Amino acid sequence: MADFLSLSLYTWLMIGFLALLLITLVLGDIGDFGFDHDVGVGVDTGLSPLSLPIVAVFGTSFGGFGTLFESMGVGAFWTPTLAVIFAVLIAGGMWVLMLNVFVKTQAETRVNLSELIGYKGQVLVPIRPGQPGQVVVITEARGRTLLQAIADEPIGTDEHVTLDSIVGNSVKVHRV
Repeated sequence: MADFLSLSLYTWLMIGFLALLLITLVLGDIGDFGFDHDVGVGVDTGLSPLSLPIVAVFGTSFGGFGTLFESMGVGAFWTPTLAVIFAVLIAGGMWVLMLNVFVKTQAETRVNLSELIGYKGQVLVPIRPGQPGQVVVITEARGRTLLQAIADEPIGTDEHVTLDSIVGNSVKVHRV
């Protein structure tokens, strides 16, 4: 028991951050802890390099490499210096991996209304002059896309329409 309590500071850091990493793995995230939403990299990737999993990977790596270099007798200056360098490399590699696996593989769900001009759709909510209705358009990027629609003539439910133009946040349609 005395040997366990006499572990180095680096080993304790590794154990603490490893526990945090495992808790994050099991729970998914711990509330709003971390700097996910405040710090970016200049591009909105949805994943901050200072997110909780990346910080936990850095801390675990720092403690592990610190323990390793301390046991090798590298010295009081080089042990933390090398531990930081290797921990940054490991955490940076994990960030790039998570970015490529989780962020870049997600489908784009934004629809640019101007790209839908000429598409055909079906009325879900009847359209009356001066009152918007709703149409559904099938797109390759998103599948079923619900849009607010206006028309110069009354168009009933389940009728087919063609999208003519954009008017504010709505699309102007006419009956096919």
